[in-house]
Amino acid sequence: MALPDKKIVLITGGNQGVGFETAKNLIFSSPDYHVILGSRDITKGETAAKELQVVEGAKGTVSSTQIDVTNDESVDAAASRIASEYGRLDVLVNNAGIVSIAQPPTRAVMRRILDTNVVGSLSVTEAFLPLLRQTAHKPARLVFVSSSTGSITHASNPASPHYAPGGATEYRTSKAALNMLMALYAARLRRPEGSFYVFGADPGLCATNFTGDPAALRDRGAAEAWQGGERVASVVKGERDADVGRVVGVYGVSPW
Repeated sequence: MALPDKKIVLITGGNQGVGFETAKNLIFSSPDYHVILGSRDITKGETAAKELQVVEGAKGTVSSTQIDVTNDESVDAAASRIASEYGRLDVLVNNAGIVSIAQPPTRAVMRRILDTNVVGSLSVTEAFLPLLRQTAHKPARLVFVSSSTGSITHASNPASPHYAPGGATEYRTSKAALNMLMALYAARLRRPEGSFYVFGADPGLCATNFTGDPAALRDRGAAEAWQGGERVASVVKGERDADVGRVVGVYGVSPW
């Protein structure tokens, strides 16, 4: 199933939340996209894909694949399956992530969050780079779903809305590391010109099940999940290309 006329997009953690809404935005906006929902639990991934397939107004297509970003064998198997089925990948969205808002921060939680949010993103990216290099729709796009809360500039400025000493320490540290990872890939893949576009995409605070309490997030002024998906999808669709190599969100460009 080569699908030469479609842009093949893999979204890790695509069965729910911002990942799911990103997929939904893409397949509802254009027939040009085939989105693969990457999910640690294949049953949940298949259910999410079926939900998108039957909604009236869908223009693009969708499927699912099992991928646990913290498991090397799972990542490599997913890359092999997509290589066998499609022969290439046009867009990779590293969206899978976890959070902790418990205090104080702990060593065990820090290790677990870094393993998923940072090491997992590197693992998936390295496994899929050969397929991205086979893209039929240059530039290949590599997107890291980040957060303005990972900005060191914001974290160190008492006047910033993101200045929150001790808040979500492990998660914010992981996003700062992810921003560095993104910047290094942007530098590494900048030649030849136009072959890769690398971004950080910030969906903003969204009322999803990410923290286990979407109502509390909504009370804090969180955007809806579909709005976060729209922000990430705008990067995939090329609407933020003027800021390639940077972390972008609804506010513009996030400071490092």
